[in-house]
Amino acid sequence: MTDPLPLPNTELVEHKDYQIRLSPSGLEWLAFVALPKQRPTLIMASDRNAALAKAYEWIDRQPCI
Repeated sequence: MTDPLPLPNTELVEHKDYQIRLSPSGLEWLAFVALPKQRPTLIMASDRNAALAKAYEWIDRQPCI
């Protein structure tokens, strides 16, 4: 699976080998969270900081492989 081209307003953050792509969408923020070459998980929040906090929390709850 190849990564789609990033949107102009997309911000890339990395945390524990996961990539978090943050993007504003209307009145919400979207966070796409995935390991490289994996399908992303979508997280929605009312603002950027909340989306990033939820993404960090989701990553920290994932089992270690």
